[in-house]
Order: sequence, then C-alpha cells, then structure tokens
Amino acid sequence: MPHPVLLAIETSQRKGGVALSDAKGVVHVEMLRESQRHDDDLMPAIDRLLTKAGLQPGDLEAVGLSIGPGGFTGLRIAITTAKMLAETLEVKLIAVPSALVATESHNPALTGPILVALASKGETSWLTKVDSTSGRWEIRGEPGLLDAHQLDLTDITVLLGDHHVPEAIRKKCEGTPVPIVEPQFDPVACLKVSLYQFASGDMTDPLMLHPLYPRPPEAVTLWEKRRKRCPDGQ
Repeated sequence: MPHPVLLAIETSQRKGGVALSDAKGVVHVEMLRESQRHDDDLMPAIDRLLTKAGLQPGDLEAVGLSIGPGGFTGLRIAITTAKMLAETLEVKLIAVPSALVATESHNPALTGPILVALASKGETSWLTKVDSTSGRWEIRGEPGLLDAHQLDLTDITVLLGDHHVPEAIRKKCEGTPVPIVEPQFDPVACLKVSLYQFASGDMTDPLMLHPLYPRPPEAVTLWEKRRKRCPDGQ
C-alpha cells in the first residue's frame, strides 16, 4: 500500500526546515539556509526538497506544519505558505502543536509525562503536558500560560525549555528530580506527527488554520500602540 506523499514545515523557531515522506515512505529533508530569512528561503527549500525526491508539487497529498507557540514571522510564513499550497494544489492541511514537535524530536530518549515550556516571557511560560500512548505522543489536558506557583510537577519526568524559562520555574525544578532540557524542533519530527494525524483523519480547514500565539505578538502590540498615538495614521 503506498504511503501518503506528505510535506512538513517546521519554522516555529530560529532554525527551520522541511521534510517529506514519499510514496515509498522514504523521508527527505531540507534545512532552511541560516543566512536567509524564513520568508526568503521557505519556498525555495520546498522546491529543493521536491527536486531531491523526484516529485512535483502536484504529487503532494497533505501539508503538515508546526503552528507554535514560536516566532511571529516564522509561524506567519508557514501558515501563509501552507494555505497557498492548499488552495493551489487542493491538498489537506495538518496543524501540529510545536510542543509535539519538540517532544518527538527527542524520541525515544524521553519518557513521559513531559512538560514543554514555550513562549516564555516575564514570569510565565506556555506549558503543555505531553505523554505517550502506544508509541505516539499526545497532549494531556489544556495547555496554558502558567507561572511557578501554578506549576504542577507531579509525575513529570523532564521539562523541555530554553534559556527563556522564568527563573522561578527553574528554581522550582531544582528542588525536584525534574531536569530542564533544551528543546529541539526537527522537521522530521514534525513530519512524523503529521503522518500520525493524517492516518487518524485529524485535518484542519484552511480557513481555521491559525498560528498559536499565547500572547499578542510584539509586532502587533507595537502597531496598536502607534495607532492609538496617531489615530489619523500620521
């Protein structure tokens, strides 16, 4: 039985890349060039990836993408690109929470339950609890913006978080066996989660595809402040 030809986009963080599973299940990877911005190199990277795999855009059946939390520009470009591909190629879309990408990127080195800390700012982080069932990582409960006082480390084996994790959360982890590990965001991990969701029919309507921003993006906040100061646009 042929495998779905599926493209995965991971541009939620500073380093990005795309991965592709062809009809034989062979995985192909193309990293975005660090010397270029995501919006400059994403489509060329997809073109390079398809060429490497000997495929045409019309061969794609679905596009999965990491929807955040993450960088404003990277998420915006991924969403725009995925919607464009869905409209022009009539492919299915798969929205993948970036917490699942981070967890799958470390698989099988980690065992659950795991907390993934993203979009850390001030005293809070966007915390997602992830655990595995039958070899597949799944989100448990409702993710949300939490501070150290709200953090429950019961049964947690590891916290995936970068250097932006609030100091109070770090100190709370220090008093427990829960280590803090730097997360990774591998496009192949995004591809694996996308394939799981494709197989289970977990697709997203292009009109409902939005990046996950726990807080208003800073660019939007600055624009709104400027608009309030200059309501006439001057």
